[in-house]
Amino acid sequence: MKIQDYVNQGINVVDSMRGLRKTTYSDTYISIVFPNGYVASISIRDNKYSVATCDYDGYFDWDILKQFKNSDSGAVSCDTEDEVCSILKFIKELGGR
Repeated sequence: MKIQDYVNQGINVVDSMRGLRKTTYSDTYISIVFPNGYVASISIRDNKYSVATCDYDGYFDWDILKQFKNSDSGAVSCDTEDEVCSILKFIKELGGR
């Protein structure tokens, strides 16, 4: 799968504050809302990716991706789309919140 495949499967939900949390895609930022209560936030800069995970309300959980962690910022740095997709697959398969 490619990142765009995950974007195409992303959903839109209403968070606990009645705000709309949407799957979005741009050249510099991607937000993918999964049905299990998690959102993947992907920042793109200079053909490098940074991936973090939060819940529908936008609270980041820096421990979820600790097995992938390779930086001090709490997000995971990736050089390739395949690395990002590996993390997206992991997030998608997490148990529901």
